Amino acid sequence: MEAKLLTEKYEFDANLECLYRYVYSDTEHFNLHYHEFYEFFLILDGNVHHLINGKKTRLSKGSLVFIRPSDIHDYVGINGKPFSFLNISFTANTAEQIFAFLGDGFGSKQLKSAAMPPEITLNNYELKRFNNRFDTIKAIDPQNTAELKTAIRSFLFNTFTRYFSSIEQTTESMPPWLEQMCDKIKRDGNFALGSEYFFSLTDKSREHVSRSLKKHTGMTVSEYINSLRLNFIANMLRNSNYSIAQIIFDSGFNNISWATECFKQKYGATMREYRQKTLG
Repeated sequence: MEAKLLTEKYEFDANLECLYRYVYSDTEHFNLHYHEFYEFFLILDGNVHHLINGKKTRLSKGSLVFIRPSDIHDYVGINGKPFSFLNISFTANTAEQIFAFLGDGFGSKQLKSAAMPPEITLNNYELKRFNNRFDTIKAIDPQNTAELKTAIRSFLFNTFTRYFSSIEQTTESMPPWLEQMCDKIKRDGNFALGSEYFFSLTDKSREHVSRSLKKHTGMTVSEYINSLRLNFIANMLRNSNYSIAQIIFDSGFNNISWATECFKQKYGATMREYRQKTLG
């Protein structure tokens, strides 16, 4: 079956540039299609085969997928059982404005050029958080286009930065489960919790995690976490007046001497020298 092109002209309010739909499979007929625009879709319930770019993947509750223009896809329920999802579509102009604001460091080129659409699986906490944030959008008067447009763009910005920002630092071949672990350990200062927390983010063996991380980053788990801690220290030295001892403690290092040695190896200066140099 030939894929159908969905165009921005017939899908969007020109002023809003965004739209969303809650879809229940029993009342929707799906066809192979592609778009001029971008979309996120989140599986809310059930299991589904996602036919995407000539391949078939299995999605389940919590699967969040970023679809780009030219991605050709369709949905097929598994064993004929129903499923539901939330679809959030937005114009190329909206996407490019968000990407431009985030800058080259975000990794939008990797997001747009990957052979398969970027995909992650939200845990129960993140799924609830995602839905709760979107509930605020549903409380906005749909006639208030300006407020609705701002709210949806804010939501899209948060979705990109919270769930899809790690692609710049990882290789395309990094398995999704490891990419998600790396994203979670960076988020909310979790690197301060150390290696044990990192290993707890998956049900895979410590040996498998260690081998995989070494393969894709060239670092052991300890080296990887310490690199994040050192990044934190350098940023706080530049952008705060907190004491050096407090910054080290907040980073998760338990040994000041070891933290000092690691920092000097990476930045070629002591923390005090680095702070004085960067502050001018």
